[in-house]
Amino acid sequence: MSKHDDIMKGLGLHGQAVVAALELMADLGRRGPGLDQVAIRIGADPAKLRKIFPDDESLLFAVAEQALMRLMDSCTRAVVKIDPDDAVGQFLALGQAYIRWAAEHRVQFRMIFGHPRLNAAQVPELRRYLDSIVDLMTRMLERARDTGRLRDGEDIPMLVLSSRIFAYGLAQMVVDGRTDSWFPARTPQEAAEQALQDFVKRIARGSAPRSRHRR
Repeated sequence: MSKHDDIMKGLGLHGQAVVAALELMADLGRRGPGLDQVAIRIGADPAKLRKIFPDDESLLFAVAEQALMRLMDSCTRAVVKIDPDDAVGQFLALGQAYIRWAAEHRVQFRMIFGHPRLNAAQVPELRRYLDSIVDLMTRMLERARDTGRLRDGEDIPMLVLSSRIFAYGLAQMVVDGRTDSWFPARTPQEAAEQALQDFVKRIARGSAPRSRHRR
């Protein structure tokens, strides 16, 4: 049995279409497949497929939603492994989980953040996942501030924004294969995670109350 057949085994038509769409995206790049192409790929009646996905966009949204669900699951699993009293450690774990997800699901990453027909931030069903991550980041930094790891007057929304931009840039460079020369002894993913760790440490150190640095 081929890898494709093994993946498809036990899936319903909806699941098969999502898997096939991802496989075709890997071949077609940014254009993405249409319903007719997916139907041919899985050997299904296009009419039956259109009862589930009325148009190409609905299939694209379904693929994107599954990708974001996996991202949320990866982030949650990473965060719960860290001491709940260590908000900074949880914040770092969240960012590293995001980078790992991008490295392991490059097609999905490119689709969510670069597909010409998809703007996840403008689709309520998809935006809620992105908003959940932002909310999680915000609450972590607020806890870090409340426990003295950040200044009382720290601009949390701006810190969240700069962290999102930095993590996205790292993930994009991993996906594009542009981190290979950073740390020769490390994999591209490990190099990006190391850079993120340094970034978060500098945030925590630079934002800590000055009295903590005085001896």
